[in-house]
Amino acid sequence: MKAVEVLMIEDNQGDVVLVETAIDKAKLPYHITVVSDGAEAVEYLHRRSSYATAPRPDLILLDLKLPRKNGCEVLDEILHDPCLAQTPLVLLSSSKSELKRARSYGLPPECYLEKPCTYQGFVELVLAIEAFRGKAAKEAQP
Repeated sequence: MKAVEVLMIEDNQGDVVLVETAIDKAKLPYHITVVSDGAEAVEYLHRRSSYATAPRPDLILLDLKLPRKNGCEVLDEILHDPCLAQTPLVLLSSSKSELKRARSYGLPPECYLEKPCTYQGFVELVLAIEAFRGKAAKEAQP
């Protein structure tokens, strides 16, 4: 089975570890690349400079609170690029108000997920993400 290329845009190393551990526990075939700020994410997504040979992500996990370029600015970049706009995307935040504001982008409801407070919550989160990704992948097939 081919690994799913996941770009995780997250500046909180604790959340990164929790997501990676939950993915391992769920035995999901994900290969995760982590970038820690919005400006770096844009470089990666557009395959610039040191990311020129980076793989295109099959899934993007985007934290809304990021340094240098916030999550909504990164989301604008994604949605204005026809290739990137087709990539399944999940917006993550520990703030319900941030997620509520981000809903103005009109993405499907399952794209907006609140970060949980427990490890088991992170396991459930990655299972929900995989269900969404699987559905999006099936819908994208001709």
